[in-house]
Amino acid sequence: MQLKGITIDFDDKKNCGLLPDLCLEWDEKFDELEDNQNLVDYWENNVKKVLSQTKNIVNGNIGSKAVIYSADEESIKIIKDVFSELELSILSYEELTSCESCLLYNYLDKDFNKEK
Repeated sequence: MQLKGITIDFDDKKNCGLLPDLCLEWDEKFDELEDNQNLVDYWENNVKKVLSQTKNIVNGNIGSKAVIYSADEESIKIIKDVFSELELSILSYEELTSCESCLLYNYLDKDFNKEK
């Protein structure tokens, strides 16, 4: 199954090219991108905005990548609207669930329990 959504890789400096205003105070010589509080806040605040409108998402952190995806068309539109500065990408459901303990939300798995 293919899902559409957003990935931010906190090991990939090109995110600062996509979101330059969030990297103005970040010093790449001394700080890791995952330490860029502006970028972290951007991610967390936008995930909260999406969750306030839909629970039909697969969301979590897989390695250095923060992900939020869905197969539900209405939820995809919400993700696209909230993360309007970024392009949607496509991942397979299998890629997202390869690390089940990394996920915070998984609406496609009726037995999913984020407390595991």
